[in-house]
Amino acid sequence: MNKAAFSKLIEAMRSLSNEVNDQEICRRLETLMLTSKDDLNLSVVNHLLDNPMEFDPKEIPEPYTMYVKHFIYMVKRNEKLGISSRFHSIPEPKPNRKKE
Repeated sequence: MNKAAFSKLIEAMRSLSNEVNDQEICRRLETLMLTSKDDLNLSVVNHLLDNPMEFDPKEIPEPYTMYVKHFIYMVKRNEKLGISSRFHSIPEPKPNRKKE
């Protein structure tokens, strides 16, 4: 199963990682992703990537909230260090239309 939202979040978190703790949190999120049956909501993850400072972590279901909070922390930390934190959200898939 393709988990585009999970993958995009993990990719963004890895790009911000500059501490051993960050890498460990990314590894744990990836393990959680591999054991999860469902993907995260793509539009919610896109909103997080587009506006991390305005995002409410409660929009993401448990047990993923703590990872979102750490992602927002990493964005804030990196901005204080002068490191860019711009991400590109991914387009949501269009529903398939059956031709009659």
